[in-house]
Parts: sequence; structure tokens; C-alpha cells
Amino acid sequence: MIRDLLTEAMRNVRAHWMRVLLTGSGIVWGIALFIALTAIGSSNREHYREKMEAVGRKVIYAFPGVVPKRGAGNRNARRVELDGDDPPRLTGSPLVEDVAAELWTGPRVLKGGGHIKVVWTYGVAPAASRIRNFQVGRGRFISDADIADRRRVLVIGATVERRLFGRKSALGRAVRLDGQPFRIIGVSVRKGEQMVNMGPRDDEQVLMPISTAQTLFTGSDKIGYVIYEPRTRPEGAASTERVRALLARHHYFVPADEEAVSFFNIAEAMKLMELISLALQIFLVACGAVTLAAGAVGVMNIMLVAVAERTREIGLRKAVGATHRDVFVQVMGETVVITVTAGSTGLVLGAMIISALRFLRGSAERVQFLMPQVSFSPALAVLAFVVLVAVGVLAGVVPALRAARLDPAVALREE
Repeated sequence: MIRDLLTEAMRNVRAHWMRVLLTGSGIVWGIALFIALTAIGSSNREHYREKMEAVGRKVIYAFPGVVPKRGAGNRNARRVELDGDDPPRLTGSPLVEDVAAELWTGPRVLKGGGHIKVVWTYGVAPAASRIRNFQVGRGRFISDADIADRRRVLVIGATVERRLFGRKSALGRAVRLDGQPFRIIGVSVRKGEQMVNMGPRDDEQVLMPISTAQTLFTGSDKIGYVIYEPRTRPEGAASTERVRALLARHHYFVPADEEAVSFFNIAEAMKLMELISLALQIFLVACGAVTLAAGAVGVMNIMLVAVAERTREIGLRKAVGATHRDVFVQVMGETVVITVTAGSTGLVLGAMIISALRFLRGSAERVQFLMPQVSFSPALAVLAFVVLVAVGVLAGVVPALRAARLDPAVALREE
């Protein structure tokens, strides 16, 4: 029974191949685009979250500002200057998990490996590695002993190593920074393009013990700013209020004065990006669903045309004994054959589109930054295929019912 039904359906499909091809193309594109767009939408959120977390998973930057004098404008404002005693004060708060002081020492000349380059330099504390997600690929990061002894050691970014030493390793090499002798003790893991940068990319930075930076380049015990991690991301906003209050107590300004200390919270930036990514994902899924719906409408229309063209044939079948059920099953069988064949082709085309996107992403570093790593999801493909077949079957119900209810006498009089 089923074999005969499929044979008859395939015979009718071959007899009207052009009509079936045009109808099937809509279904093929519908399921292919649904799979590709849905995969892109789901990959976008993870991709941009990873790029934003490159600067630090929970990092908050606290930058000192100014305190206007009473009765005077900002021109005569007093500048807030943080010092080495501030980070330990902040660790006393239950909302703060870890703290590190940093000092930007500006662009400086680094000589090594037979090359001279201008690099961006920072004085940092050991905790900066974890807070800033600055991972060392070879060697080690700056230690407490380096801070205590004011050692002349450097941790350099992957791009700095390549520019100075080419393909050779920079680990253990002696270099000169603004004429001062240093030794490279660590090289970072390459991050590539970053969505959020506090200055240059991490791959282009040169880090040294903050005590060394103060001794050689600033001659002061002041620090530039503080970076810290709250216990959890949701507690980030509350932690900034607490940190401002603690700093106000020791630097003599009102805790409500937002100009005295400003903050950059990565969690707030990520929250905005999450909303944008979610909206984009909903839009892409909606586009795929609309395309699938258009394909379903095409199936219904083409089957209605098929029933109209074969009115005499259907009338003749019913006149010689075919029941309503026989005619209904015949039309539905053709619908299922068209839908399943076009859906299978659409799955293959969707996988090819995803493969093409993966190939395009590997063409350049900038493309890798802008384009997520799209992956073919078998579960998503099966879901789309099942939905397509279900929608196609539903779309074929109306034409099948119309064919089954034809009056043989009326049908045989059709020209």
C-alpha cells in the first residue's frame, strides 16, 4: 500500500517536474536559511561575550577624578590621587573579591632583538593577571617578590614579542626600556582583536612591577587607578558605591560626588551587548521562520493548482471506485514526497552555507573578530526538518480535502 502510494506520488512528481522544482526551491531556501540564520544568531551571543570578557570577566576600573573646591569652578578643583594603601583598604569590603593597583607609564622606547619599538607600558601588581584575564603563555607573571625587590623584569604581549624578535622566543632576553636594562620573564597568550580595550590591546602592552615603574619613571608612590573584581557580577553596581565611600573616607571627598571617582564596569557593557545579541537572535530566527512559512504557502498553492489541473483525473478515479480516503491519501502522499525531498536538500544546502561561513571566517583576523564561529547543529537540523515536514503536511491538508470532496459527475464535466 505504502509502496504503491510512493510510486504513484513519484510518477506525478516526474510528470510535473517544473512545477515541483519551483515549489521545492522555496522550501529548500526556507530550511537552509532557517538553519544558517538560527546558527548565526545562537553563535553571536557566545562570540561577543567571549570578546568582551577578554579585558576581564568581572573587572571594574576605578579612575580618580577631581573634587571641586567650595565656591570655585572645576578650574580650581582638587585632584584625587590614589596611593599604594588604597587597594588593601578595598579588600576589607565583603563586596570586593580581589584588588590590584595599576600605573600607566605611557609610550616608551623598547630595544631588543636588534629592533627598536615604541610600546605602551604599565606598572601592575600580581593580581592583575587574573582580574584582567591576562594569561601568560610562556614564563610567568609578575610576583610579590618582584614588587618587593623592585626588580627590572617585564611581561610582554604576544604582538610585542613578534615585532621585536620575529619567530624567536623573547623569554629570558635582556632588553632596554628607555635605556634602562630589563629582562623578559613572561609572554602573554595571544588575544587578538578585543571588543573592549582600556588603552591598547593586551597583545601590545608591556607590564612591569608597579614599584619598579614608580621608582624609574614617576618618582612617586602614587598609583594611576585601581582595578578590582566584585564577588559576583550582579553585585558590581553596589560594589562601586562601597568603593567610592571607602576612598572618600581617606581622600576627603563626599561619597555622593561621582566626579571624584569614576568607574567602568564590564558587566554593564556586557548586559547591553546581551540585549543587542538577544534582539539580533530573535530577528534572525523570525526571518528564518517567515521564510519557512513562505515555503509552506508555496506548497499549499502548488497543490491547489495541481488539484485544479487534475480535476477530471480525480473525478475518473472516484467514478471507478476510489474513496474519499484514497484521494486524500494520494494528494497528501505527493505533498510529503515534495516536502521531504526539498527539506533534505535544504539541510544539505544549510550545512554548505555554514561551511562557507567557517571558511570565510578563517580568511583574516579582522573577520574572525567580527564573525562568530558558526557550527552546524544536528539537533537544530532535525528540529527544522521535523517542523518543515509538519508545516508541509498541514499545508497539503486543504488541497487534499478539496480533492477528496470533488463530485465525480461535476469533475468529469470539467474541460
